[in-house]
Amino acid sequence: MKSKRVFRTEFIELASFLVASGHEAKIFKNPLEKRAIFEFIETDDLLKAIVSYEGGSPLPAKRLLNVRSQLFREASQVVKGGVGL
Repeated sequence: MKSKRVFRTEFIELASFLVASGHEAKIFKNPLEKRAIFEFIETDDLLKAIVSYEGGSPLPAKRLLNVRSQLFREASQVVKGGVGL
């Protein structure tokens, strides 16, 4: 059985862009710090979205802000409780 590769980031702006682009994130607490880790299943589409983000590709601002607010709330709960979403 082949295991799935994952991409992890602590940067909420990148995570927001990826979620707003249609990718699902799981959120975990970094065991060494009080920070959230956003984890995505690595696919070709995810890698293309990361390249788009790095290249400055725009998404609608309102969608990005809404996703960022949602991820911030969820990440705060995970960091406080130490449970992944």
